[in-house]
Amino acid sequence: MILAARVWSGRGHPPPGRLEEVGLAVERLEGRALVLPGLTVSYAGEEELFERGDLRFDHRRGGGPTAIPEHRRDALAFGVVNTAYHLGRAVERVTALLGRPLPPLIARVGAHATRNPGWGGGHYRLPAQAYSTLPEDEPPAVTGEIHLGIGGRLVPLDGMAYLHTASHDPAIVYHEFGHHVTNHTADLRCNRRRAPDAQTNRKIPVDEGTCDYIAAILMGTPDIYGWHRAGVPSYSARRRRLDAPRTMAHFVGGHRSDPHADGAIWSAALWAARCELERGGEDPGRFDAVVLRSLDRIGRGDPDLPVELVQRRRRRFAAVLEAILAEDHASGGDLGGIVETVFAARGIEAGTANNVARRRLRGYLPRVAEAPA
Repeated sequence: MILAARVWSGRGHPPPGRLEEVGLAVERLEGRALVLPGLTVSYAGEEELFERGDLRFDHRRGGGPTAIPEHRRDALAFGVVNTAYHLGRAVERVTALLGRPLPPLIARVGAHATRNPGWGGGHYRLPAQAYSTLPEDEPPAVTGEIHLGIGGRLVPLDGMAYLHTASHDPAIVYHEFGHHVTNHTADLRCNRRRAPDAQTNRKIPVDEGTCDYIAAILMGTPDIYGWHRAGVPSYSARRRRLDAPRTMAHFVGGHRSDPHADGAIWSAALWAARCELERGGEDPGRFDAVVLRSLDRIGRGDPDLPVELVQRRRRRFAAVLEAILAEDHASGGDLGGIVETVFAARGIEAGTANNVARRRLRGYLPRVAEAPA
């Protein structure tokens, strides 16, 4: 059934876009959940949100603890509907680009609110023996879950304060969906070789950067976090603009580094290649498809190598670049020359480890053939 819904468009500039009324294809409507093809989005609390088929809720500027109960309920319902719309759109687009469906996805709005009511972020969770933050009351689905908080901080929108809650922000919804894509394609952390209840949720830079790229192509803007991080300078890694001139000279690496900041180098290189191809008359969607299908290529590779070696290989930006070039060549494409040139300008070249690329771009190493670390 098609139900009338009100959402942030997530497209155009600035984010979160325009407030729009759309038709949402819903398979089943429950008191606290919307079930769409391949997707279930639910409210993690006890309150019933959906008593009728009209999903045109007022966002109530995010609601929040000071809102009256009716407005708080509207904001929660808007968040579930907004999340369902954007995840449904993401599933449809990525399925077309990838050429195959992904496993079913569950998203929980208001997760962890009992213990951490102020949490306003988002994360993608798989079942694990332990979690570094925000422990789970029950194991997530083995196919993966997106958790979105309902807390947050006040940010400006149209000259007024808005409680920035993750389910209202298309950028966060799309980014966390990106982890579902990378998990079921590239399998960067080799979770397929682990027990179903002992997965790892640790993310690496190439994962975070790819997720930002997926968000950018779905939103049609490189400034995906321009709503809640509008006060952060555009050149800062915290802003994570994909059109920033970031190179491997900015790479930090190591266990204490921020994978989001290092990942911003990778996402910027992807976006730069996409823009250069589009300037040359290419359909950018063609490059998007190559990138996503290269992730599948990575996930199929190295089946007989030890897990530690596979993980080390899949951390390298160069390894994903090599997969992109191989996928383009296998599909009869001719994008490789431009892609290689753009990535090389950012310090990312085939056969080069991340730390070697960093030192070379900072002028510490000559440009000679070296074995990847």
